[in-house]
Amino acid sequence: MRSRISTAVVFAAGLAIAGCSSSGSTSSASAGAAATSTVTATATATPTAASTPASAPTPVQAAGAGTSCQVANLRLTLGAKSGSSSQMTQAVDLTNKGSAACTMNGFAGVDLVGAANGKQDYTWSLQRQSASYSRVTVAPGGTAHFNLIYLPNVAGDGTDFKVTTLMITPPNTFGHASLTWPQAVLLQDGATHPGTFITPVVSGS
Repeated sequence: MRSRISTAVVFAAGLAIAGCSSSGSTSSASAGAAATSTVTATATATPTAASTPASAPTPVQAAGAGTSCQVANLRLTLGAKSGSSSQMTQAVDLTNKGSAACTMNGFAGVDLVGAANGKQDYTWSLQRQSASYSRVTVAPGGTAHFNLIYLPNVAGDGTDFKVTTLMITPPNTFGHASLTWPQAVLLQDGATHPGTFITPVVSGS
């Protein structure tokens, strides 16, 4: 796994973006705890387009008819978790619970919310991995996922972020959902290349 000083190149943070294939760390088969999302109807800024050009869809991710997957039609759960004390990977599964296929293209917006810097509601908007991506079509009952790569804080030296919640906005949408995620993360929200970031959405769990 990567060291605490990660050299992962990432984009600027934002809540709503587009994607598919990931070149970052992938989750192994160790099971993560599942948690059901709570949908919050919240209006946010208009989604921005990612600067990384989309690559051609693979056969598994073949483009199909459908609109962007809306948070009201998604079930968000924690997926597989892997890694070491120096860097961890937490998968987040997005399952289509609607009756029609929908698409996701790029990056979800992810905010970590918890206690840091003397505040109980501190928020850190995560940066995005520099990676190509393509549109993912999710059939009813199907699942896509992205990975949250993070540096756990094992020092206990006051630089930790005691995360309680993930706030997630699916790519190219406006509403977001909350997902319980109790985790101590090394706080690097002022770093140019933090070791905590997210990968694009890809098909499967």
